[in-house]
Amino acid sequence: MRRLNTEEVKKIQIEILDVVSSFCEENNINYWLDSGTLLGAIRHKGYIPWDDDIDIGMLREDYDKFAELFNQSNDRYRFVDIDNTPDFYVAFGKVMDTNTILYEPDKNGVKFCVNIDIFIYDNAPDDDRLVKKMYNRRDRIAYISLFSRGSQITKNDSVLKKVIKMCTHICLCGFSSSKCIKKLVANSKQYSNRNTKRVGNFTAVTRIASDKKIFSSFVDVEFEGKFYKAPEGYDEWLSDFYGDYMQLPPIEKQVTHHQYEAYRID
Repeated sequence: MRRLNTEEVKKIQIEILDVVSSFCEENNINYWLDSGTLLGAIRHKGYIPWDDDIDIGMLREDYDKFAELFNQSNDRYRFVDIDNTPDFYVAFGKVMDTNTILYEPDKNGVKFCVNIDIFIYDNAPDDDRLVKKMYNRRDRIAYISLFSRGSQITKNDSVLKKVIKMCTHICLCGFSSSKCIKKLVANSKQYSNRNTKRVGNFTAVTRIASDKKIFSSFVDVEFEGKFYKAPEGYDEWLSDFYGDYMQLPPIEKQVTHHQYEAYRID
């Protein structure tokens, strides 16, 4: 195996994005650049300079169609989520390049492949109190899931923090991480059969509830010299995420939030 540097990982991520984008267009599946990737496209026409991953979003109907069909289309790039990988550790999906290996944060952590995230947006209740209740439940379940599989102890942790992580893991070891992930998905789908006006991301970390009209149509936006889909209402979408999204954060916050080691399989 050969270790990959950050620029090589980004190149592979864009190759994955190209495959996903082409597949979605061929199968009438709506997707959009999401989160920091969309912000990077609008503000920088590419990656945020200190970012190193790719996120896309789909409404639940499109996500389910994608999940059903994508792995039938090729062998190299694989879609993974809790429904096809019982021990998967998050409640949204990823598309992985199986010609690579990625350890997060290092070889003592989680092992999978270089990938891009597919975030799912489900119907959100129109009552803000109910939205908050769903997000609070999500966060409780996610916390249990994290510690039931053992929160990574790092060399930078204090002795007290290491002890807390170990004790919490022992206390929660009777909880199955996969059951927690399935509960996260069930929580996210609570309003799937109701005609609500908003959508939210109840399987990841954000706490927004935005108007569905944002996704009534899509436009092309530039990202690293290529063009991909964004909701026509991306200004409202990014404002819901970040507020004044064109304003750069303080210099001390211009850092990556990911730690990993990536390799190409010979």
